[in-house]
Amino acid sequence: MTDLIFWRHAEAEDFSASGLDTERALTKRGAKDAAKMAKWLSKKLPADTKLLVSPALRCQQTAAALHEMNNLAVTTLELLSVNSSPQQMMDGLAAYADSKVLLLVGHQPNLGILIAHYLAMPERAVSVKKGAVWWLRKGVAQDSAHYRIHAVMLPD
Repeated sequence: MTDLIFWRHAEAEDFSASGLDTERALTKRGAKDAAKMAKWLSKKLPADTKLLVSPALRCQQTAAALHEMNNLAVTTLELLSVNSSPQQMMDGLAAYADSKVLLLVGHQPNLGILIAHYLAMPERAVSVKKGAVWWLRKGVAQDSAHYRIHAVMLPD
């Protein structure tokens, strides 16, 4: 993977009608922020980007904003769910090693832990704000296993 892009879901309701965490929907502000970030991303993403999304409603709604703008196929993966561990996520992402660009829509703290891992930082060193995008790019040397920060964008 040349580029790894991490997008935390935008602001969501505190509670869902069902009481299930996975069914919390975006707030009006969250929907607006997701649309803002989707607009920014749609101008910059290569056509071969793979969009991988947590099954949680708030993540699906965040990703839908991008899907509507540039018709990227959305792949829902349980390994990006709230209940998944960072290790399960890393193991599962190995199946996408041949992809050039992965865009993951998920949750904190797992996204922050993954970013820290790819940047060779302490596990809890990165906190991803709601709606924010962290774009990592693999080092210049072809055999480089190290990533660097390409961009960090907040919806504000």
